[in-house]
Parts: sequence; C-alpha cells; structure tokens
Amino acid sequence: MKKNVLWNTVGTIFYFFCQWILTVIVVNMTNHDYEIAGYLALAMTTSSSYSTIALFNMRSFQVSDVAGEFQDGTYAGSRVITCAVSFICCVIAAVVSGNSRYQILCILAYMGIRLVEAWVDVLQGMDQKYERYDIIGKSYLIRGFLTVGLFVVGIRFFNSLIVALLLVFLSTAFVVIYYDGSLMKKINATFSVEMKKDVWILLKKCFPFVIISYLLSQENLLPKQMLQNLFGAEQQGIYSTIAAPALIVQVCAAVVFSPFLPVFSKAYHEKNFDEFRNMLRKLYFVLIGMSVVVTLGAKLLGKWGLSLLYGKDILQNYNIFIPIVWVTILTAITWIFVAIMTAMRKIKTLLVGMLIDFGICLLLMKPCIMTFEKNGVNLVQIISLFLFIVYMIIICEIAVKQKKY
Repeated sequence: MKKNVLWNTVGTIFYFFCQWILTVIVVNMTNHDYEIAGYLALAMTTSSSYSTIALFNMRSFQVSDVAGEFQDGTYAGSRVITCAVSFICCVIAAVVSGNSRYQILCILAYMGIRLVEAWVDVLQGMDQKYERYDIIGKSYLIRGFLTVGLFVVGIRFFNSLIVALLLVFLSTAFVVIYYDGSLMKKINATFSVEMKKDVWILLKKCFPFVIISYLLSQENLLPKQMLQNLFGAEQQGIYSTIAAPALIVQVCAAVVFSPFLPVFSKAYHEKNFDEFRNMLRKLYFVLIGMSVVVTLGAKLLGKWGLSLLYGKDILQNYNIFIPIVWVTILTAITWIFVAIMTAMRKIKTLLVGMLIDFGICLLLMKPCIMTFEKNGVNLVQIISLFLFIVYMIIICEIAVKQKKY
C-alpha cells in the first residue's frame, strides 16, 4: 500500500503541478497579460466541465467494482462513447455561450487535452485494479514533462496560446497510445474495446454520477463566468491566477485517498461495518487536521508564494487567497465523500443531495458576486460545498448504522 500510495501521489501531483504551472508560465511569458491568463483559465474551467461527461465519474465505480460486475473492455467501450458526446457538447456550448472565436479555439484545444486524460483515466482504473500504480505514476511523469516543455515552446516560438495547447494535446495523446495502451495489453492479453449491450447497462448505472460530477463542476464554473460577465475577463483572470496554486491541495487529497477507496469498498460490501465505520471516523480526523494545517500554511506562506510566482502586484488582491484555499479544501473533501458514497452505491441519495445543493448555489451566486465581487465567487462555493459535505456525512453514518443493526 505504501508503494502504491507513493507512485500514485508522486506521479499525479507532478502532472497536476505541471498543469497548474501553465497559468504561471502564461502570466510571466506574456508580460503579466491577465487577459490571456483569463482565456487560459476559462478554457481550463469550461473544458473541465465537459470532461465530466467524458469521465462519467466512472473511476470510483470502476475501482470499487470488486465483484467484477463489468469487464475491462466494457469500461473502455463506454469511454469511447462518453468522449464523443462530451466533445460535441463542448463545441456547442463554446459556440452558443457568446465567446470570441479565439476563446472558442482555446476551449476546444484544451478539450482535446481533457479527452486524452479521460481515455487514460479508464486505463489507469484497470491499472489500479491490477495494482500497477507504477504505470500510473510513470505515465503522469512523462506527460507532465511534455506538457510544460511543449507549452513553453508554443508560447515562446509561436507566440500563440492555441498552438501551445495543441502541442500539449498531440504529445500527451502519443504517450497514452504508445505507453499506457501498450502496457495494458501486456497486463491483460484479452483486453479489447467492447461495444456490447453491457456498455449501455454500465452507462445507465453511472449516469447519475455524471450528473453529480457535472453539477459540481458547474458550481465551480458558473460563479467565475458570472464574475467575468459582470466585471470583465481581467478580474476573472486575476481570480483564476490566484486560485491556481491552491489546487494542489485538492489534487493531493484526492490522490492520497485514491488507493484506499477499494479498501472502503471491500469492507462495506463484505459487511465489515465496524471496520468501515472506524475508517470513516479516522478519515474525519485526518480531513480536519489537513484543513487546519493547510490553512495555517497558507497564512504563513501565502503572500511570499504569490509574490514569488507572480510579482508583488498580485498582492493587491491577496484578500481572496485564504477563502480560495477554503474552497479548495472543501472541494477535495466533497470529492472524497462522493467517492465513498459511490463505493456504497448510494446513487439516488447522492443525486438528490447534489440537486438541492446546486439549487442553493444558483440562488446565492448573483447576490454574493454583486456584493463581494471576487470573494463572492468564494462565498457561494464555501456555503454550498459545506452543506453538501454535511449531508453526505449524515447519509454515511445513517447507512452504516442501519446496516449494522
């Protein structure tokens, strides 16, 4: 388990660090042009929203499929369909949302990168079930180096954000096809993409999860879009630039927890409810401790880190940084409990809670942003995410209590 956690953590954190640092690179290589940073940030956020359709929030379901309900080829076949649908939806949304032609091209270029990530995600779900975390880690490391290197080439030598994103897309797709794909065929000699009836059964089972994942991503995207519509692309660019460093918290929490999800799933489905409840209680303390440590670290190092990355001018907006850190912490905790409830197969209950929470977000969004501007984006997410976390914890505790007694 320690080896698995190490490979998964190092590789994933490095890759997402490389993605995050793109925002730093674009700010510094364009002479602090926050409009270009805004284009990149909106492309990242918009493509992320539609990548939820491609991913179908299936990884947790796939990894927690300890009984082998569906075959590897079935998961792969479903990913072909979801990737195609997500790209079509992203194209339509990018065009009808009133974006400029340049912004649309940036969104579609980044969507290509998201589709590569979606395809490798299903392969890595298989790697995880076969406990080949070394493949996962190495793939992330290779793609991370290529992401940063070719992005810099695109910005410096072509002076084009779109070209930079296309170079990243093509290089990472090459790695996934000739590294991840080839090794999967060696691990599972019978592996092939299947498009049989089971694919549609799997998609039907996971459909509520994609709604949940999509709505959570919209809770992150819509406030930013409203900020841009009300106060301009520059303000949205400043917010996203400051928010970028905090994303490492979310990534760290997710990747460290990921190898433990099959353990939670196995305990629950084998009816070891005492063990499952004990793991839940330990998780509560770990998450509370993480929240305290991250907040203190952000307070101590936040100004120094932001000025080091972006220059002292960025500190004019430092007041939004700590609330952004809280949003990131709550987002990480939310995804952890969504994964646990997925392993418990509490599908309808999770969906109902998400729909209510999204409604709260919509109600609070405009008044919060109109009143508090950039910090309004934080406030609406803090309230909605906190309420959703409380809801999921209550459901988990009730479910274990009912099962036990």
